[in-house]
Amino acid sequence: MYSLACLYHLCNRLFKARRGQVIQGARVTALARASGLWQARVDGLTVAAPVLINAAGAWADHVGALAGLPPIGLQPTRRSAALMAVPPECQPLTHWPLFGSVAEDGQGWYAKPDGERLMISPADEDPVDPHDAWPDDMVLAEGLYRFEQMVNIPLVKPSHTWAGLRSFAPDRSPIVGFVAASEGFFWLAGQGGYGVQTAPALAALTRVLATGAKAGHPDSLLAAASPARLR
Repeated sequence: MYSLACLYHLCNRLFKARRGQVIQGARVTALARASGLWQARVDGLTVAAPVLINAAGAWADHVGALAGLPPIGLQPTRRSAALMAVPPECQPLTHWPLFGSVAEDGQGWYAKPDGERLMISPADEDPVDPHDAWPDDMVLAEGLYRFEQMVNIPLVKPSHTWAGLRSFAPDRSPIVGFVAASEGFFWLAGQGGYGVQTAPALAALTRVLATGAKAGHPDSLLAAASPARLR
């Protein structure tokens, strides 16, 4: 099983092997359509292409605004997590499943093996503005307390904590497709908490739609993913 980091590095290597270029630490400051090409101004550099894929995550609405498009209604939410060591008698964790509370009353949590540690999350989904997320110590503490009340594993100080942003469309379904109002502008956003699981299918759908190949997908699926449903 690949971890998220391994999956990212694998895809990055494949992208570069196919002559893709990654520009890191650069901010898109302007977008314009001219002569059949989208032109993106990126920290003094201009990048041009006939199709612009807006896969900016929590910032996707901001990128849309640079292209002169109205917001599609994305809402970023924070999700926190901690890595915690477990006693030797719990090892190995290799075959442990993801487990947790099914409560939907704000008292949820879940945990899953991550190497020799457990990754524990309070299953928080707090609405926030797009930003470089950081964990809220109180939110993590509440989640670890709920975990402790239901699992016979002693709590120890987490070795690592972090937070990320999960973005949702108003109907909580992914947004995949071109917008009629702006030629060559393609939305790929709103994967919510299922980005890793849905990535292979959404990538395949994106390739087909963005290149104009024959989709072979049911019209109902294309309509459910299309940004047109939110206009």
